[in-house]
Amino acid sequence: MFPSDRASQLGQKPPLWRYLAIVCLASVGFTGCMQHERTKATPPPPRYTTLPPKTLPAFMKGTILEAADVDNKEPYLVSGYGLVVGLANTGNNRGTPQAVVNAIIDEMVRHGLGSTDDRLKHYKPESMVQDPKTAIVEVFAYLPPGGRSGQRVDVFVQAVRNSETKSLARGHLYQTSLYVGGADPLNPKPKVNSYVRAAGAVFVNPAYATSLANGAIEPASLRSGTIMSGGVLTDDRPLKLRARNPQLTITRSIEMRIDQRFEERQNNPIARTQDEGMVDLYVPRNFAGDWEHFIGVATHLYLDASPGLGSMRAKTLAAEAIKPNAPLMDISYCWEGIGEESLPFIQKLYTHASPEIAFSAARAGAFIGDSAADETIQEIARADSNPFQLNAVKVLGALPASPRVDRMLSELLATKNALVRIEAYRVLAEHESGAIISRAINGQFTVDQVSTDGPPLVYATRSGIPRIAIFGQNLSLNLPIMYNAMQDQLTICTAPDGRTVTVFDRTNNLRPGGVQAKIRPDLYEVIWRLAGGNDDGFRFGYSDLVGILQGLSSGKHISASFVLQDLPGVQGELEDAPPIVDPKGQPTARSGQPAIADSPAPKNTITASGLK
Repeated sequence: MFPSDRASQLGQKPPLWRYLAIVCLASVGFTGCMQHERTKATPPPPRYTTLPPKTLPAFMKGTILEAADVDNKEPYLVSGYGLVVGLANTGNNRGTPQAVVNAIIDEMVRHGLGSTDDRLKHYKPESMVQDPKTAIVEVFAYLPPGGRSGQRVDVFVQAVRNSETKSLARGHLYQTSLYVGGADPLNPKPKVNSYVRAAGAVFVNPAYATSLANGAIEPASLRSGTIMSGGVLTDDRPLKLRARNPQLTITRSIEMRIDQRFEERQNNPIARTQDEGMVDLYVPRNFAGDWEHFIGVATHLYLDASPGLGSMRAKTLAAEAIKPNAPLMDISYCWEGIGEESLPFIQKLYTHASPEIAFSAARAGAFIGDSAADETIQEIARADSNPFQLNAVKVLGALPASPRVDRMLSELLATKNALVRIEAYRVLAEHESGAIISRAINGQFTVDQVSTDGPPLVYATRSGIPRIAIFGQNLSLNLPIMYNAMQDQLTICTAPDGRTVTVFDRTNNLRPGGVQAKIRPDLYEVIWRLAGGNDDGFRFGYSDLVGILQGLSSGKHISASFVLQDLPGVQGELEDAPPIVDPKGQPTARSGQPAIADSPAPKNTITASGLK
């Protein structure tokens, strides 16, 4: 009962202050209600916008590719500063920003250099950065799409801008960590999250390393180099599927379908739903870093995997494949995603007259596990006239390692196509096949002898693991010989006995009188001895030896073709246009991620020139 009612019963007028209190309470309540209603009327904006439907072929309706787009598929740049040691007095850190020098010294102190430890007390950080045998460098690496922790990547180094370092040839990078925006001269100190740990021998352009490494003219390329397979990823970097119609039921369906297809362990799923708009994908380890293959299969999965539908779809896909201008790569991925239910329909296409159709069918069958498809792929790989010959070898290399696959690849080591031979060798080397005799040189690179009756060939890598491969039996230098390199500081000439060669080296500043040795002309032994394998006093690094092999081949001093590995797109651009990269020129990162480096999106087509 209100106070005013009780007062009226008593025949009294209520005090004025009670009227005022009632009015105020009513006013507050009304205002509060208005504010509450206004808050309800303005909900927060959605996190994702709904995108219009995709235009896809009819056979791709119901696939994950129709429901979602792939994000986070560009290489991401991380960087930092490091110290290269072991130079031939070509380092000079004058001109390096003092903040960068101080950051390097702080890191050296943090790792114990100059401390009371008996092993480290002789290394004085301040003296080391002033030594011409050292150079402060900017260090870069690209996180690959879908990269997994422990995966190795190439690392790029370049002398700090405005420093007076002439060459990084024969240098070795001390271990350093790479961060988002780490190579920033205004803030060079290590950041919070490290993405890559980097260290190893620097590989500079071999042509410059052997011709001008110690001359008065130092090309810009000698101030930059690659540490092949020198970086180790410290964290996983997922690919992302962005739902075009953001709903939690859709992203959950995508997650369940992908995990069902790839049968990953319960505690380590391949797909993880983040929210109604995003699913993270982790490339399975058995794909060996081939994220394009994985995402191709994953996005071409049909969300509805009810029993019996797979056979119906495979039959429809087979009919589509033989139509003119069919999108064969999409069809091949769809078959692969369906799995064994596809085999009765694609096996009929293994012998199709069109090489594009035959390859797309056999490719899917091989990845499904059909041994008949393996045989078809090998036949394509043997045929020099088949436009998918090299692609077929890559398919064999992507299959699970087995004696049967290695036997197929070993037969390709003698084919006429050098690229086919090299691809077969690359896979066999990874499998540690008995067809290849490998020998590690000083823990820095590997020399492989490839047993084959095919034409002699010498091959050297400049991305991934550093390897020199000698194809053929008993490949030797052609005698007589007179070979000069490094401004005549290296000489290889026929010895007086006419059966051996004399090597004279004056490039080692630790041996002022030079180093001389008599060596059999066997090419394998020459490489091993020059790398220091016999303690002769030679100290040639991997890039030196690759340059020497180039020179011996171009001078007709060996009866073998020499092939230097082509660099992948990003690496090639960096080598052709030093300095490597300007961190300030990179796009701004989103959500704390590294800046994105421009890279063309992978093509998804099969053409007469091969699988792209």
